[in-house]
Amino acid sequence: MINLADRLSYFQESVIREMTRKAIEHDAINLSQGMPDYSPPEELTEGIIDAISHNEHQYTVTYGRNDLREKIAGKYETYNKIQYDPEDEITITCGASEAIASSILSLLNPSDEILILEPWYENYVPITYLANGKPVFVKLSKKDFGIDEESFKNKIGDKTKAVIINTPHNPSGKVFSKEELNFLSDICNDNNLIAITDEIYEHIIYDDAVHISPASLNNMFERTITISGFSKTFSITGWRVGYVAAEKELMTGIRKVHDYLTICAPSIMQFAALKAYNLQQDYFESLKNRYQTNRDYLVKNLTSLGLKPVKPKGAYYLLADISDFSVCDQEFADFLVKNQGVATVPGSSFYQKENPNPDAHRFIRFSFSHKLETLKEAVSRIKNRINEKY
Repeated sequence: MINLADRLSYFQESVIREMTRKAIEHDAINLSQGMPDYSPPEELTEGIIDAISHNEHQYTVTYGRNDLREKIAGKYETYNKIQYDPEDEITITCGASEAIASSILSLLNPSDEILILEPWYENYVPITYLANGKPVFVKLSKKDFGIDEESFKNKIGDKTKAVIINTPHNPSGKVFSKEELNFLSDICNDNNLIAITDEIYEHIIYDDAVHISPASLNNMFERTITISGFSKTFSITGWRVGYVAAEKELMTGIRKVHDYLTICAPSIMQFAALKAYNLQQDYFESLKNRYQTNRDYLVKNLTSLGLKPVKPKGAYYLLADISDFSVCDQEFADFLVKNQGVATVPGSSFYQKENPNPDAHRFIRFSFSHKLETLKEAVSRIKNRINEKY
């Protein structure tokens, strides 16, 4: 009899990956996982060929190519308004997910608590358990998924060590305002907390929304770990190149974990990612316009089908309220995918199981990281299935 680690009792199969598997099984359009069906810019794919011709097949230094870290530092200064030393304060990781894992594992001792905004992206909680820490869930407001200040304050205790925030937010598409982030800054400074900020969707924002990095706010640089990457912005989710930035003392701990988790990010992909910095500003404008067109199309058409989508301000996901259909999220999502329709994600997968939020089963999540023609076909399938069943 094999006895596996007790910590695995907290784990389940990723619901997002489960729905992707079901999409393949039932030949459904996959709107569950954030995998763009756009090709990346030619500059980046040509960079892979260039990397091979330069024999970039061996390990890089564990914290990443120096020239890539310098480019990232330049981007942080101009776009995020933060100054990081590329030598000591930036590390290239195997995607933003590994950056999150390295950060949490470097911070938490057994029984340390980390505040996690609910709903939450699914890998924050398992990594907390791997670190033997305790996740403490802070419910976002029902109205717009904003920060509820009193709820936040009430969750802070003697063992609270950190908070993780995702902006733009997955799964809701919320972009946290300067007022909300200033509140976060006050909370962290008043209670000596570290903020881990997942900013992987920082270039995908709509309407009048503005991306603000918490580390750029007053007194936050020394207590913030800032995470991003290339996957979402450049449609290269399979390249697994992310990065993490923090002041030197915090980064020393992160690098120790990163070294023994992965040694280094893929060398060929690091080389190719350098080509991203040859792209002009019009690429980023085109990116936003593409996804805003997709968002507007999906919001309009899901509304016409009787769903109630919450219009996102960033990222490429939206939560649609299905409560008018008198069916739970899991049943609704299974119905759509199993009838050769569309794969989505049950909203409850973004909420805790032990003390469930009553709203958890009201939503399903759609990804609109696809070509517009893919979304049109998906809407057509959903319409047919809803008419058959409901």
